[in-house]
Amino acid sequence: MSSDGLIDSATLQFFQTHANHYLPLLQSHQNALCEQFGMKGRILISTEGINGTLSCGEDELKLYCNQMESFDLFSELKPPPNENDVPDAGRGRIFTNIDWKISTVNRNCVGESQDPFPDLKIQVVKEIVNTGGTIDSKDIPTHTGKEISADEFHEILEQAKGNGGFDEEKKEVVIIDVRNTFEHSIGHFVHPHSNSILSSRRPNDIPSTAPKHNDEADSLSVHQLDSQNPTPAINPNTVTFSHFDSNFCSKYSDVLKDKKVLMYCTGGIRCVKASAMLKKRGVEDVSHLSGGIHRYLEKYADKGFYKGKCMVFDQRVALDPKSLKIDGEDTAKSQKSKPSTVVGRCIECESPYDELSGANLCTVCRDLLLICPKCRESKYEYHCERHRTWKHSYFTFLDSFTIEELKKQSEELQQLYDSYVPPKEHKNVRRTLKRQIDKVTNRINDLTSGSVDLETIAKRRCRTCFETNDICDGLCWGFWKHAQSTHQEQQHKKLEPICQVKIGDRVCPGPHWNEFRLGSKLMSTSIAKRPKSDSQTSTGLQTNDVLKTGVVVQIKSWGSGSNENDCVAVLWDNSPSIGCGRRKRQRNQTTSSDASDISIQQAAIYRFGAVSRNGQRMYDVELFCAST
Repeated sequence: MSSDGLIDSATLQFFQTHANHYLPLLQSHQNALCEQFGMKGRILISTEGINGTLSCGEDELKLYCNQMESFDLFSELKPPPNENDVPDAGRGRIFTNIDWKISTVNRNCVGESQDPFPDLKIQVVKEIVNTGGTIDSKDIPTHTGKEISADEFHEILEQAKGNGGFDEEKKEVVIIDVRNTFEHSIGHFVHPHSNSILSSRRPNDIPSTAPKHNDEADSLSVHQLDSQNPTPAINPNTVTFSHFDSNFCSKYSDVLKDKKVLMYCTGGIRCVKASAMLKKRGVEDVSHLSGGIHRYLEKYADKGFYKGKCMVFDQRVALDPKSLKIDGEDTAKSQKSKPSTVVGRCIECESPYDELSGANLCTVCRDLLLICPKCRESKYEYHCERHRTWKHSYFTFLDSFTIEELKKQSEELQQLYDSYVPPKEHKNVRRTLKRQIDKVTNRINDLTSGSVDLETIAKRRCRTCFETNDICDGLCWGFWKHAQSTHQEQQHKKLEPICQVKIGDRVCPGPHWNEFRLGSKLMSTSIAKRPKSDSQTSTGLQTNDVLKTGVVVQIKSWGSGSNENDCVAVLWDNSPSIGCGRRKRQRNQTTSSDASDISIQQAAIYRFGAVSRNGQRMYDVELFCAST
């Protein structure tokens, strides 16, 4: 229990690499086990292992761990024989020797009525850490680096601190952060000595045949700090981990071959594959931190070489090392006298700032970024470090720009487009710019013809769902998703009840369907036409248009902190792919008893009565034809 009397929950992080070929069975098993203990969170299951982060009461988490440790795949689930997986004695005990990482969640960190996760989601995936197929699970035993404990990791850095940055074998010690840029921005390990290869290698010094652009993650991102500040670990400038090999290892493996490389990530799982990537390219002396930053901070808190906060992928967002207590030491007094280290900087004014928010996203790539409240209020859209050269020409929302301003944007976008040469090496960037040029051109044509009006005072919009800020506060996606707080409590108290819906009901796009975010309302294949009605006419559909329809396969809460079932999972009819916008997943063929679980996994999530900030209930979908 926390000091203010609120009951704390706890989070559990774990991963395990093992070979198995019974994914639907394991998915069903995890669903049942997690529901038994009332858990929320995320679990990924693949042929190479399992990776999970869960939250509930600490006692329940321990019971879950015990059941996982004693679980035997073959005796409990009795799977059918598989030619690729012949069980040996004891081989069914696939969840033994897992490094279970449990941490307490103080309700003050996530809100009195909120949980770290909005719901439970268990997915079958190709890889538990996506490398785009670069590293096969078979590569891990032979190519992964040496796993070292927090004490060993710390001792190497202490030794390098006293030896001018070198270890006892006279090898220069290099630290690599294999996390994403936004994680690195708020906290990272620091090199024990400033005279390293890092401090002399500046991004602009890296030779390249292409013109330099901030959006290209092709350099070691290390800032030259003054003599009184240590050098940060290498930031490979990755937006997703799948870029680590192509954007970093392929370019810098030769530089690192004679160095002692130390790697780290949040919990240790990404390092298993990252170290294999480097070793496959000939870098032999590679070690990675066992248990990741999590285990190091448990041991050293803010007394070690890690500075700043540690990003966690739930509604706690980030952990401050000063909030952790070192074994055998009372840190309460030091916490009062010594302020926390802030290593982050606002992307605009560069003032110290380290508060990440799901509402603060780059308008180009939707990467998380740091922007202080003052700069946030003066900007309607934000640009990350990679896209800073686009900040005067690339905007998602064009409503408030005049024809003259749009023409200037078009010219600058064209200049950017032409600068990315050779085209073959920059095809994705050029495609993004070409789409924006076409978008701006269409907006100019619409304004010229008078088919749309100029909004001189446009409302700020959420970059994720595109709703105005009176409806959405920007925290409507991923683990950020939560019950929206209304502006007026009186409105909230007078809310109308949610429309009735049950599993099996037929639905179609509703009054708040946003085509920018969710795609077209129409089916791409022919199905029975919806009878013409007043509601159809009001949406602007023609009589020969065919609305997409689907079936409700699950009903749950839209976000953390909600005590209502205000969200539905829908499996659409006659569609080759399932999902929203770009996030589409191919439908798996199945005839097994696990069809319902797979349908839920493939289904897309929509608001069905979720409350917006202005107190309005939002319906992305509406009832089409109730089941009998």
